[in-house]
Amino acid sequence: MLTLLLAVGLLFSCDQKQESGTNDSAQLDEDYSDFANFYKRFMSDSIFQMEHITFPLQGLPSDADPEQLSNHDFRWQKEDWIMHRAFDMDKSGFKVEFIPISPSVIMEKITHHTGQYGMMRRFAKLSNEWHLIYYAGLNRFAPPEKEQEVPADAG
Repeated sequence: MLTLLLAVGLLFSCDQKQESGTNDSAQLDEDYSDFANFYKRFMSDSIFQMEHITFPLQGLPSDADPEQLSNHDFRWQKEDWIMHRAFDMDKSGFKVEFIPISPSVIMEKITHHTGQYGMMRRFAKLSNEWHLIYYAGLNRFAPPEKEQEVPADAG
């Protein structure tokens, strides 16, 4: 499973690196190669993208306030949608992780290298085609709680 996630991650993060000469799609498990092809087109074809989003789309806006985070009622509207495009992972400081939830649902987590910011998309295979079904825009994560250090002489 880890190999599949790494292969999918490499395929998408290297999308703009044609000079690498490797064919990452050959490494993908057959169950997810159709998703890889879908994702590439979704990120490069605006008409295709709009046709493969389930509007009104559940999610969270970027820079959501605590009330929006708690009520889960936010929906992205078609007329307000801003096209999603692939970006260079090396230059952006973000990393992408694809997590298959089931054979027909894949979650994409995009996290800044500092761990302080991130976004998430969920895709589902509906009627034999992949669709974006959830999008949480760029938001700040709660800072991780530090573990209480126990003095060496305590005990």
